[in-house]
Amino acid sequence: MNTVRPLFLALSALLSLALITLPAQAETLGMVNRMAGSPSPYLRLHQDDPVLWQAWEDATLELARENDRLIFVSVGYFSCHWCHVMQRESFKNEDIAARINAGFVPVKVDRELDAALDTRLMNFVQVTRGFGGWPLNVVLSPDGYPLVGIVYMPPDEFDGFMERVHAHWMSDKDNLREITRQAALELAQLERARQAPVQGINVDELLDRFINASRGLADKMSGGFGNQSKFPQAAQLLALLEARQLRDEPWLDEFLTVTLDTMASQGLRDHLGGGFYRYTEDPGWQVPHFEKMLYDNALLAEVYLRAAKVFGREDYRQVALDTVHFMIDGMATGRGDYVASLSAVDDQDVEGGYYLWSPEEVRGIIGDEAWRVVQPAWGFDTTPILEHGHLPIVARNAAQVAEGLGMEQDRVEALLEQARSQLMEARASRVLPVDDKVVVAWNGLTLLALAAAAPHDRRVAEAGAALHARMISAMWRDGSLPRALDAAGAPVGEGELEDYAFVASGLADWADYTGDEAVWAQAARVAERAWQLFHNDDGWRPSRQPVLPGAPRLVHLEDTPLPSTSASLKRTTDRILGQVGHPALRERAAQAPSSLTRNLVETPFVHASQILYLHGLEGVDSGPSGTN
Repeated sequence: MNTVRPLFLALSALLSLALITLPAQAETLGMVNRMAGSPSPYLRLHQDDPVLWQAWEDATLELARENDRLIFVSVGYFSCHWCHVMQRESFKNEDIAARINAGFVPVKVDRELDAALDTRLMNFVQVTRGFGGWPLNVVLSPDGYPLVGIVYMPPDEFDGFMERVHAHWMSDKDNLREITRQAALELAQLERARQAPVQGINVDELLDRFINASRGLADKMSGGFGNQSKFPQAAQLLALLEARQLRDEPWLDEFLTVTLDTMASQGLRDHLGGGFYRYTEDPGWQVPHFEKMLYDNALLAEVYLRAAKVFGREDYRQVALDTVHFMIDGMATGRGDYVASLSAVDDQDVEGGYYLWSPEEVRGIIGDEAWRVVQPAWGFDTTPILEHGHLPIVARNAAQVAEGLGMEQDRVEALLEQARSQLMEARASRVLPVDDKVVVAWNGLTLLALAAAAPHDRRVAEAGAALHARMISAMWRDGSLPRALDAAGAPVGEGELEDYAFVASGLADWADYTGDEAVWAQAARVAERAWQLFHNDDGWRPSRQPVLPGAPRLVHLEDTPLPSTSASLKRTTDRILGQVGHPALRERAAQAPSSLTRNLVETPFVHASQILYLHGLEGVDSGPSGTN
């Protein structure tokens, strides 16, 4: 019997149980808030919360087991807007904090440092709730089995929810403990069943299924996928850019160009300073959530370089180079590597405040002549759709503005560039918080982007050389990778599969660009260690050890906002073995099954990278995008 959905239905009854008030002086188990001094800027934001936050570690889990207390795990990240809102509304609230401290062992997690745990908890919430997001809040049994999860809730709802969860646990511990164990087992069995081999289908059919799934989700008017919030979904865009080489799909070129044009010209992109925001709230790409993630920008630089080659579009190449230059100017640490993200909220706690302008402010900075041009070009001649001001977009190109104003196009372009420079100078006085930890996996993707762009730009090539040197000296130590480096450059945590997979990929692309056999050998060592740590005959595990009880190994890992780590490592391994002899790596890679599995058939859209790897398309253009 599938108990996972019935489990959710049973737990949803928590919302209607009568309240049981906790004793005012309930035992807090000697806990203190342990977020001060954390290497994570996000966790340090919570050091003054009255919630007695603990770290996700063995000692914390043992504390919960010894005292038979529920674990409340709250996962977020530095640049997450709603994470800040929930902190302000609930985790700073003395009464709510007292309830959490009295009934739970509270744990705060930076999803970027514990990516495998975040993925596992998100999977539980998506299966039981039907949706997910951050902040991600999950209650676990003392044994570590997920009990119930939620995303953002307003404070009154959240307070009642937590009290009901505790009440239900106190009145029915044995039954809930057994239900959660059985549900975890059932969820693992379902996941393994979806990894079972299938017969009667080949990779050509899988590719067709992926293309058809993409067509079904495609917004052909505005570009992108779906009809609500819009995310770049770089893995799928890269896959479609490759797939068009083997399929005559008249809709595909138009869809890709509409998507790329709109992402580049509208609210997803910072038109003054460069770089892309994480996503937009609306299907028309107008209203961004303003966090800038390193991985999004690295991946989108690759997407636009690939598209420039496919479509012969110089403007796409320029978008890619602008994006890489933004990363170098706005996210470099000065040590060769790159910070994780830039916050969605400014130092005044205004979402997007760093990027928004009033017409009066802009006119006062740039003067009347430039204002005549900027107003129609950047959309200042319309009512702002954001509360705190205008976000510059490409409302009209220079030719259209010149025609409308009766000016020479060269003059319009000069005035726009002058205005951009002046506004950037003014914006430099604003303060934008930075998550200054260095995520190893995302720096691997950054090296890949720099390798792709290096043939076009000497400065980018120099930045790639600096990142490569930093990766070898500070990240790859004694045959292993950390998860991150802190602001001082010290290693933080154990590397996960994505760290090894994307560092190996970045090194392989840098080796391809430089022609340096020593770098190919470095890539081989990282890849071989990844196979050793994360793969066996049962499949892949995203971390060295299971993050929660019962988590199964999987044959194929799906695309998330990042490309599939298993597909990426397999592709990189093939490239390495085509360049250097490495018997141990070859032996390990030969043991990986290449079977077609049920999940590839049922959900091809989120397995785009794996399907293309199996099809062999990734070998068509296996080097950095800008070098072929």
